[in-house]
Amino acid sequence: MSYIRKRVLPVFLAIFLVACLLANPMLSLAAAAWQVVPEVEKIPLATGVQYSAYQITAPGYKEALKVLTIDPRDRFTVMETAVSHGNLALDQERPTAMAARLAREGKAAVAATNGDFYSTRVPYLPIGLQISNGELLISPQGFPALGLTGNKEVIIGTPVMAAYLTVTREIPGKGGSVARVVYTYPIAHVNRERGADMLVLYTPAFAARTGTNDYGMEIILKGVDLPVKAGRTYTGTVAARIDAKGNNPIPPDGVVLSGHGKAQEFLKQLHAGDKVNFTIRFTDTRWHDVIQAVGGHEIILQNGQVVLPANSTDPLVRSRHPRTAVGITKEGRLEIVVADGRQPGYSDGMTLYELAAFMQARGIVAALNLDGGGSSVLAARNAGEYELSILNKPSDGQERPVTNGLVVFSTAPRGQLSHLYLVPDVIKVYKGSKVQFSLKAQDNYYNPAQVPAGVTWSVAGNVGRFISPGLFQADNPGQGEITARTGMVKATSRVTVVDKVYRLKITPAIATLQPGAVQQFTVTAFDAEGNEIYVDSSLYRWTVSEGLGRFDPEKGQLSLAGPARNAWVKVRLGDQEAVAAINPALELALDGRPLAGQEVTLVVRHNGAPVAGAVVQQIQPAATLGQVTARALYVRTGPGTGYKAITLVPKGYRLAILARLENGWLQVRLQDGREGYVAGEYVIVQEGSRNLGETDAAGKIRFTANVAGSYSFAAMKEGYLPAGLTLEFSEK
Repeated sequence: MSYIRKRVLPVFLAIFLVACLLANPMLSLAAAAWQVVPEVEKIPLATGVQYSAYQITAPGYKEALKVLTIDPRDRFTVMETAVSHGNLALDQERPTAMAARLAREGKAAVAATNGDFYSTRVPYLPIGLQISNGELLISPQGFPALGLTGNKEVIIGTPVMAAYLTVTREIPGKGGSVARVVYTYPIAHVNRERGADMLVLYTPAFAARTGTNDYGMEIILKGVDLPVKAGRTYTGTVAARIDAKGNNPIPPDGVVLSGHGKAQEFLKQLHAGDKVNFTIRFTDTRWHDVIQAVGGHEIILQNGQVVLPANSTDPLVRSRHPRTAVGITKEGRLEIVVADGRQPGYSDGMTLYELAAFMQARGIVAALNLDGGGSSVLAARNAGEYELSILNKPSDGQERPVTNGLVVFSTAPRGQLSHLYLVPDVIKVYKGSKVQFSLKAQDNYYNPAQVPAGVTWSVAGNVGRFISPGLFQADNPGQGEITARTGMVKATSRVTVVDKVYRLKITPAIATLQPGAVQQFTVTAFDAEGNEIYVDSSLYRWTVSEGLGRFDPEKGQLSLAGPARNAWVKVRLGDQEAVAAINPALELALDGRPLAGQEVTLVVRHNGAPVAGAVVQQIQPAATLGQVTARALYVRTGPGTGYKAITLVPKGYRLAILARLENGWLQVRLQDGREGYVAGEYVIVQEGSRNLGETDAAGKIRFTANVAGSYSFAAMKEGYLPAGLTLEFSEK
């Protein structure tokens, strides 16, 4: 669903200045000759959240970008990081589902996007730091992160954890003295997989169990003041020590210390009832104040400057992909940018250089690259709607389940009706069509609101009339304005009525059907610039091949009655027509003369047009053949001249090839059924039935008949009836 206030502004913003300012030559290349077309700009989704969308065109590629602008200091705006189903490990969840799960009365989900890169194998852990509502969910491991502090300041940096376990022992000395000795061991990770000699802390945020192997020791600590947060020291009591047994339960009111190797040796000094301390710190103490954090792969902007290497060979940096990134403007706003990709004709994706240039041009001074590819998604509530809708076009065709995400909520109270929105807000209509307009409403906090009764509808311009509330009848070509009003609040929509279309598109354009099948067809009309025109289905005129079946013109639905044959369905409006092929038949022909030993071209067409990607097979001859080229050739009992001769065959004699041997000899069958061996250098081999490959863009594929004779071919492609061709290849 696209945003309901979508509009294309007649403004082209060329970012030539950016290219001049950027020292990085890759970035200069990225920004040069860009044309940025705003589709929507600064549409309010909540009091502190705005949505914008842009189209970039440049030589050789196109790009669609969605931007969410968040004011973290807004009193009603809450940003949280979320994990799949509330646990880090073992599962994945779509960001929209995370948002719905965390929303509640007085805390409405406004937007959601994907978060960090993550492992593609169980337990699907994010690669970087994550903090949610102050709780340290998983420790960093060298990757940068975005953090939001309790006083709503945003940080982008590379946090480093400095955590350790402390064990205090009292050792009796001479004369009754007691020496207090403190032993420490570094905690390598929080809620990550345990490696060699590592001590890892597992909290209830990880999963129900540690997921470790049996090559270590695990200490169950109870009495810990959960949740675990950075910048604090915690005390716990050893409830159990488990040796040589992994994957132990994590108590909901405690933690597990898991050690291997040297860490295991350190833990051996602990016994049930012992009290121990552990401290969780960051070397940069600013991260102690962070209440929400999510990791990323690389920082792309810092202090207003691009920090990517100038000539990276990393394909994740220099290749075009769907992208998600988050940045901070110099005013302290947060911007989430989602770039679609892997969809030629709509959006190709961006290199990190191009993404950095776009974000820098928007005034972003620090930016972090989040997970991209099929994970890239931006969902938000449209004006007047309660549920989130996907605003971009994920390259997978749908929203992908991921490990973590960013979710934005609004805690604003219910207010007074302040905004109305017409759907559609811009439309081009074919004369004679009826359009049902609908209304969405927002209050003064941009919360969805009920549309009141008693809305009045009017039309400015002699283009049509309302025949019932919201139902517009397009009568005359021209431009007009629709207005819906209730009290002092109104919404308008621009409407253009036309009496001509320039192109029709029927979907599907090719349909393969069996008797009894039902196929739905849809039609789209376009103007000269390629913009869509709304047309009542009743205005289209349909025709179908005689005897094809029953066709319902109101629904555009065909019920195939006869056999599966080559036929068509046509639709017409004015002087424009579109045709859908039903069970289209391929045509297979030879380009050139069928001469043995000479390369020829087989061509696959449909209705005279070339068909690319059709599979062409040689059907006959089915068996591999050989033709003698020597004046005379001995057939022997074995593969070599030392074997006894069976017979002598003349030039041109044909043999059935049974096997090709490593020494170049052939095992053959004679025409009288006897089998033997001949020297392969004196025989032309013709392969038997085989796949020749797929046709190129011109519908062509090459073939050579080494041996004269009859050959049969078949051409196949999904959605088409196959074609056959038999040719007689003669000697030159």
